Amino acid sequence: MEAKRGKKQAMAKAFEGVRVIDFTQVIAGPFCTQHLAMMGADVIKLEQRTGGDQGRYLIGDNDLGRVGMSPMFLSINSGKRALTLDLKHPRARDVVHRLVAGANIVVENFKAGTMDRLGFGYEALKEVRPGLVFCSISGYGQTGAYAGAPAYDGAIQAASGMMSVTGHPDTGPVRAGFTAVDLSTGITAAFACASALYRQKATGEGQHLDVTMFESSLSMLAPLLIDYLTTGNMARPVGNSSPARVPTADSFRVKDGSILMTCLTERQWEGLCRALERPDLAADPRFADNETRTANQGALRTTLEEAFAADTPDGWERRLAAAGVPAAPINDISQALAHPALAERRFVERRPGPADIERDIYTVNPAFLADTDGPGTARPPPEHGAHSEEILSEIGYSEAEVRELREAGVV
Repeated sequence: MEAKRGKKQAMAKAFEGVRVIDFTQVIAGPFCTQHLAMMGADVIKLEQRTGGDQGRYLIGDNDLGRVGMSPMFLSINSGKRALTLDLKHPRARDVVHRLVAGANIVVENFKAGTMDRLGFGYEALKEVRPGLVFCSISGYGQTGAYAGAPAYDGAIQAASGMMSVTGHPDTGPVRAGFTAVDLSTGITAAFACASALYRQKATGEGQHLDVTMFESSLSMLAPLLIDYLTTGNMARPVGNSSPARVPTADSFRVKDGSILMTCLTERQWEGLCRALERPDLAADPRFADNETRTANQGALRTTLEEAFAADTPDGWERRLAAAGVPAAPINDISQALAHPALAERRFVERRPGPADIERDIYTVNPAFLADTDGPGTARPPPEHGAHSEEILSEIGYSEAEVRELREAGVV
């Protein structure tokens, strides 16, 4: 299985030879460019000279935050090289132009209009590099009434309706416990870049990609949007039950934990009764079909949880699987990482950490395998400005010029 993550390269990776200039920070943009890096792209991450990417200091303990390597940053910046640059300095223009002249893709996630004001917008940079793919990531798009509006994951979860369908009926709206919008937007942007790169190869033409957090969030709600548009049904919070509104598709307490079961069909109901060793339930007229089970869901739930008390989450997972009923323990993060399904997939990789912290760090690979040349990288997330001299030398600056740029506060 190791070759599937790219340990044994038979050919070049999909994006080997592709250069990406990465103006992004925090989550959505860096997650996009990490996916490109994992497939072989040379991603050059541009950061401000002081501080750098905001994500370096978020969601971290003291020693990781102190060196600008928070868990947030570590999770979405593998495979990149880092260059510091004061984008507002007059001499930054030459550095950016030299970088872009040899690039295929530029990715940015500033507020709409910021890159134009800096002189680095699509119209300006495509003059430097004809055929350039320029990907802009923002909250609501580059044009329209909300262009330029500040946007963070939680606010977009609220605006998109995601929160309105999350939680229990008695809790009111609840946001997802992770940055669902940021991460889905990053994957959307990576797919957009890959598509544009394919088109670029076929036509020689570039294009400006306008990726929004708002639409990425709405796209994950597509079945609920279409339900509303075609039937008028307004989705509401359903807690842990299924949107199919079936009482046997929900979470249930078991011995020493809980499970989430998705029993939707009559065949699965029959399998559930076998797994419970309760043939009487299959014969009970109150539970004859989904309609009667729904009408008598209070009695059904009591009966099921009494039966489920006989075994543990793992035990019920095995018994229900054998009966053809999808179910899983409700795991915490440590239990999910120890799941047997990950054992041979090298989804998480461990490597030495930066010199300033005495601990190893981890890389999360993209969520797919390939039989050859799959995703992965040997390059850890970069320390702030770690490759500045190397990159500047590659684009034609001499040692003396690099020293001068440093002294002038450009890099």
